[in-house]
Amino acid sequence: MKQRNKAANKCIDLIREYKWIILVCIALFLERVCAAYFLGFSYNINSDDLSYVKSGIEFANTGRITMHGVLSAQIMPGMPVLIGFFSLFCGEGEALWIVLKIVWALMGAITAFYIYKSVLIFAPKIFAVISALPLFLINYVWMDNLILTETPFMLFLSMLIYATLMMGKKQENKYFWLCVVTYMLALMFKANIAIYPLFAMAYLLAVKYGLVRLIKQGLILGLVILCFVVPWSIRNYIYYDAFIPLTWGSGNPLLLGTYQGTGYPLDEELDYKTNVENVVKEEYKQYYDSDGKIKEDYLEKYVSLEADGIKARYRMAEWFERNPGSMIYSYLISKPLDMINGVFYWNEIFDIHVGGLVVLKKINCILCILLIPLSLLLKKDRAEVLYLAGTYAGNIILYAVYFALNRYSETLMPFRYIGMGISLYFSMLFAERVYKSIKKSGVKGKLDE
Repeated sequence: MKQRNKAANKCIDLIREYKWIILVCIALFLERVCAAYFLGFSYNINSDDLSYVKSGIEFANTGRITMHGVLSAQIMPGMPVLIGFFSLFCGEGEALWIVLKIVWALMGAITAFYIYKSVLIFAPKIFAVISALPLFLINYVWMDNLILTETPFMLFLSMLIYATLMMGKKQENKYFWLCVVTYMLALMFKANIAIYPLFAMAYLLAVKYGLVRLIKQGLILGLVILCFVVPWSIRNYIYYDAFIPLTWGSGNPLLLGTYQGTGYPLDEELDYKTNVENVVKEEYKQYYDSDGKIKEDYLEKYVSLEADGIKARYRMAEWFERNPGSMIYSYLISKPLDMINGVFYWNEIFDIHVGGLVVLKKINCILCILLIPLSLLLKKDRAEVLYLAGTYAGNIILYAVYFALNRYSETLMPFRYIGMGISLYFSMLFAERVYKSIKKSGVKGKLDE
């Protein structure tokens, strides 16, 4: 009885401690569910979202990972497995859509909690709550009503950021294991997160995290990754006769990215037959039968995307040779800026237009940029600020190599909302310091008189 009362009291204390962010999360959840009701629970944009749902249903029925109707390693297995799990209990119709929309709404709401927790490491509760409020914006309501990878990935990324910051602050094993779990969960939805440990390691070394301990934990993480990569690679090798540790879907976005920016070569200026078509036929000849046709439909999709990659690399080489300045500008400035300022809100809903969202995103960007000099001037949490800024910027540059799409960069916004909350708090501290300095100078001047 005493243990039950103790547990109840602990639960009450936690609710009291987190009451404001709990209210925010409940409101976020209800906002998304209401939007799903008014839009229709089966609302979709007839794009990857619909393909993911079909892929999940196929996984529930056959255990196969597919995309666009064919066997695939174009995507990570997270979406088919998650959707397939719910399909086992909810079937393939309206009930499945309703459950998925509720789950996606819940994930969108919980994201706010971990943004709050991350800011709370550095700032009072009011600033942590403010940092979670942007998730009320209509673009996130819309995003969380699409069955895409963005919502679960954004949740696991926000948890991963929090766990990494706490590893640096507390150096406790529980935060390392939270890092491992959330990193692997994020990896199951987007392969781009694969390089994240490099940024985390740089931050932990900067805060004087034990080197021996870091090496041991790095080896543990490596073994955990291998537990997925080895069987996944074997599966892919059986089907594609190629080593594919994560996905093979990067060729198409890499190609599309060569048509963004300024000064890229025009198609009519290039010799695709010699440098692409002939190369593809030679490199992938084992996939063709005696009639010159690709043996299986899933191999046709694989070869098509690999051909896109060959074409992309040819275009990039020609672009750099002909106009290196425009290519460098496009990949390091133009395309990153498009993602930094872009809003993932393709279909306007409830007559709310995108213009105001773009303005708010630019204000957020200014606050985040301001955080860096504030941190240096205040000599406060510099390693943490550089970790947030460096990881965000590094991932933006990585995305810019491919097709610069606001959908991809939107998932990185937890870095910016955490930075915004800290920036507002540091701005207050700096203003207080300036005020005290002016006041002290004024008093000293009067005494001198």
